[in-house]
Amino acid sequence: MPVEKREEALRRPPLRLPVIAPKEDQSSSASSSRSGPSVPPRSRLPPRSRSGCWTCRHRKVKCDETRPLCGPCSRLNLSCDFNPRVAFRDDTSRVLGRNADVTIAASPVWDPNSPALTENSAGSAVVDDLPPFASLTTDEDREKKAGTSSPGTYNVVVGPQSFQHLPEYNDEPEIKRELLPTLRRGSIATSLASSLGREPGVEAIPLSGDPNTVVLPRFQDVKRRSTFSSNRAHSPTSPIVRPAIIKSEAIIKIEDQEEAVLSEESDSLSETAGVGQEARYLRQFRQVVWKHLVPAELDQRDGMVRSSVHILEHAANTFPPLHHAMMAVAALSVAVQEGKEWLDALQYYQQALPALQSTLRGPDDLSSDGAFLTHFLLLVYEIAAAEAEHSNLWSQHLLTLLQISLLRRDESGRELFPFVVWWICHIDLDALLSGAGSGGYVESLLNNDFIPPPSFHLYPLGHDGSSVLYAEEVEVLPTILQLDYEVSILAIRMALLAREFRSDITFDDVDALQRDQAVRIRQSQIFEIQEALRQLWVTPAVMMIHQEVETLPTRPKQLYEHAATLYRACIIYSHTSMWPGQRLETSPDYDTEIAVASSQILQMASKALAEDRSYCRYLVFPVFMAGFVATDGAHRMHAVDLLREMEKTSIGRNTMTTRKALAAVYEKQNERFMNTGQSLDVDWMHVMVQEGLLVVNFGL
Repeated sequence: MPVEKREEALRRPPLRLPVIAPKEDQSSSASSSRSGPSVPPRSRLPPRSRSGCWTCRHRKVKCDETRPLCGPCSRLNLSCDFNPRVAFRDDTSRVLGRNADVTIAASPVWDPNSPALTENSAGSAVVDDLPPFASLTTDEDREKKAGTSSPGTYNVVVGPQSFQHLPEYNDEPEIKRELLPTLRRGSIATSLASSLGREPGVEAIPLSGDPNTVVLPRFQDVKRRSTFSSNRAHSPTSPIVRPAIIKSEAIIKIEDQEEAVLSEESDSLSETAGVGQEARYLRQFRQVVWKHLVPAELDQRDGMVRSSVHILEHAANTFPPLHHAMMAVAALSVAVQEGKEWLDALQYYQQALPALQSTLRGPDDLSSDGAFLTHFLLLVYEIAAAEAEHSNLWSQHLLTLLQISLLRRDESGRELFPFVVWWICHIDLDALLSGAGSGGYVESLLNNDFIPPPSFHLYPLGHDGSSVLYAEEVEVLPTILQLDYEVSILAIRMALLAREFRSDITFDDVDALQRDQAVRIRQSQIFEIQEALRQLWVTPAVMMIHQEVETLPTRPKQLYEHAATLYRACIIYSHTSMWPGQRLETSPDYDTEIAVASSQILQMASKALAEDRSYCRYLVFPVFMAGFVATDGAHRMHAVDLLREMEKTSIGRNTMTTRKALAAVYEKQNERFMNTGQSLDVDWMHVMVQEGLLVVNFGL
């Protein structure tokens, strides 16, 4: 090609092919804007929201989903409707087609050709002894009543409102953030309150014109235990029949212990527990939980025929809520020791209260042995799982136990299980000493003279109702029981007096002269209790036992240790913790008594742990008080180490919380000493509140 033509070709504009479906073309946009309205580029639309209100959906406008009144409805003054819509479809034919090979001829309930099995039917195999269908409150009772009639006689209808209390069915973000166990425990608390007559219970609503069709306002997701369904599913739930507690008071030989225990426990809960997880929890309850709950009691391995744990196992055979409570506490103990989630414990706990509610139909049921023992274990569970920032029902269970104790006393004039009442008194005493509780249980029993006397504190009880004493215990155990009783009663009086002092809001508002006078009055009241405590330990009988404490049998030795450590803890408490800042107003003359009591407590606790007796949970509070007043760094660390060691075998979180509280007190004392040169005005209760630490019972 000539050079001229080649240069001319290069100067020509290149040929352009039209772009097919251009994404962005400025020229096309410009021309289209002149010719007509622009068409926006096509893009993928977001999925339609299914949470908008029904008014906006019908109007086919966007809803901003603001509840309870969305923006468009609020702007136009329209009725905003967020209620869910449910469409029902009849799948009868499809289900029948899937199950064409299933026969119902052998089922008197599902066979439509079978006659109705009612109470008036001739030869009826099932007797309908239940109230009208609309008044039933549990699925078990409804199923039982439906089993006595032909299919289709009774109907339960659930709607969207039935599931609104469950977070997975609620659109509220606040409710969705709630943990499922916490939410359901709240609803269980309401159920418990209704069972005790404080609020009306939630019952199914009968459909107008048809009393056999009810609408369930609140769906209860309660799983039934298979272990009780075999031979008790068709028997009406009734209060527990009081078992024969004492069958034999003889002591068996240790080498024959396994055969004797297995033969005597043929009627116990071990038969229904079977193998697997429940059998493991039953062993945990027998060997760990119960030994931590019950001070100074021999168990099967120590050579005794039966421990008091058999009472609960025997009662649980006929009272399912008690079984759920036992499994809940045992599962909690396993979870705490292994550092696992509490799912099993929460599941058993959530089964216990609804099952208990279904059995409480009157005052007689509330005062039954099963209800009393169940609430005792539920109290233990709530205390072991107590957290400061979460709702807890331990005080509610304690109030219920007070009602039950008074009812049982009024009905029979005595308590069949006085040792359980004594254990509850010590649990409430710890809550009162820590400031977590008001002491209503022990105060009411003390004012009514219902606290069991010393001769009824130990299991087993003889035919006359008093505790059985064995040959080697006869000379010392009555004296030690009386000593432990007197120390505990004085500790209760001291704790109630401290509650009175701490609740006096006028004490800090008076002038210096009036405050000095008020302090002298308080110290004189405290001195009376202190002197009464001191006099207990100078009697000849107690002084003689003190010299022979190392040779005492197991039960007297542990009871003496309980009384001795509680006495020294009360001495420290009475000098330092009756009101904020009391230590500054206590005479230096008592510094030696405080230091000696602290040292002796640490020595006794160290000896108990050296003997592998970490189950002696009554040592935790004395160790805490000993560590609180310790001024030597070695003694402080010793107290923390003792608590850390006992924490390993605790069935709950209270011992760990006690150790954390003591460490927080040390930190506050060091800070105060660096700033002011003294730390005597540090109030450990105030520190626990500041740190969000809740100790209901120091040992659980």
